[in-house]
Formats: sequence, structure tokens, C-alpha cells
Amino acid sequence: MSYSFEKREIFMSKTQRLLELMELVKQKRIFTVKELADEFQVSYRTMWRYLQELSTYGIALYSEPGSHGGYRILDSNQGIHKIEAVYKTRSTYIGYSFDAPYIAKAETEILAPRLWLKLLSQVKELRGIQHPLKKTALSYFRNENFTYFIAVEADINKTIKDIPQEMTAISIPEMYYVRKTHLSNLDLNQVIDTYEDIYRWISKNGWRQLDAFHLEYYGDQFKPYAQQPQFDVYVPVIKA
Repeated sequence: MSYSFEKREIFMSKTQRLLELMELVKQKRIFTVKELADEFQVSYRTMWRYLQELSTYGIALYSEPGSHGGYRILDSNQGIHKIEAVYKTRSTYIGYSFDAPYIAKAETEILAPRLWLKLLSQVKELRGIQHPLKKTALSYFRNENFTYFIAVEADINKTIKDIPQEMTAISIPEMYYVRKTHLSNLDLNQVIDTYEDIYRWISKNGWRQLDAFHLEYYGDQFKPYAQQPQFDVYVPVIKA
């Protein structure tokens, strides 16, 4: 069945259009923006805008990685919402870091994407990193400020050589973390909500938070200026 969104827009309210799109994506296991654009006979950009509008109604788009991946609507009962304790072995990261006070929210939201773009443009020059890339942000929180480290994970089986002068490498020892997937946007308040969910889980399940780097693992399809990225948050813990 083929839809013609743009020809029917004058006869349909905005809500009706979004409901029709919602019903279609619910019928599909996995879909791409291009596939939906072709189905509704609209441009890629128009369909992406419709999908973004769906997200404002609380419909989370979950990215399926890989050559046969795409997007799907995330059901609230799926395991992606699960909070769990996991064990991570020792790891090393290479990238850019900066310190900032908590009050510098606007400046941080501008600087972080710029550093991501700078790092990703230099990846080919780095030796000893993992492929596919494990894009990671590390945060260390203090009373009045924090350190933010934008990095890619190194391959522990290879020797790290010739790190560019402005970059740095950091090693994280093996430890336990509590993990949850963040499915909203990069607005600081939305990210804080995900962290608060983890902190509540920690206090109720016999763990204690460690004074160490928090990790955020981004998928291979991560784009610094994406409106609705998906990433895994790891908070370091020890058994209480």
C-alpha cells in the first residue's frame, strides 16, 4: 500500500498524519527513514521531521546497528530499559578532555559536539584503537566542576603509539558498573534523568557508587549533533 502524505496534508490534521505514521511503523519490525519516505511519497528530510515529531509524543526510536539495521519503535516492556550491574575489564581510551563548572551548561553543550567532530576527523591517524570504533565519553564529577573526556577505546592487545599532542590517554581498571540505555535527546536535564534512575537503582539493590569515571558508550552510528541519540550509561559501583 502506498500513501501520499503531501497530497493529503490539506485534508488531515497534524495529529492525524502522525497517528497514521505511527500505525505504519508499528506494523514493521525494522524500518529506515528512506523506506518510510518512499512509502509515503515524501522526501527523506520530510519523513525524518515526522519521525522527530513522533518522538515528542513519547515514541522512542531505537537504532538497530549493522548493514541491515534501521529504526524501530521501542516498546516500553523491552529489555533496553533494563538497569543492571555488569563487570567490565580494564580499558584504555584516547581523546580530548576539558574541565568545566556545572554552571557552564551552555558552553559545554557547544564544546562537546565540536570535540567529537575533531576527534572523529583524526581517527585514521590514531594507532592501536579498536575497530569498529567504541566512541566513549568519560565524566568525573566533583563538588563544583567536572572533567569530560571524549574518546575512542584503544585495543589492549596493541601498543598505543604517537598520540597527537593535544590528546591524552587514560586507563580505567576493571570494576563493576550499573548500566542503563539513554534513549532521549542530549538535553542535560534528560541525561540527568537517566543518571537519577541509575542512582535510585543502586541505592535499592545493595550497591554503592564509587568515586571514579562514569562512562557513556555511543553506537557506531552516533552523530554529535543528532537530535535523539542512543547511548549506554555506566556508573561505577561496589557491593555495599
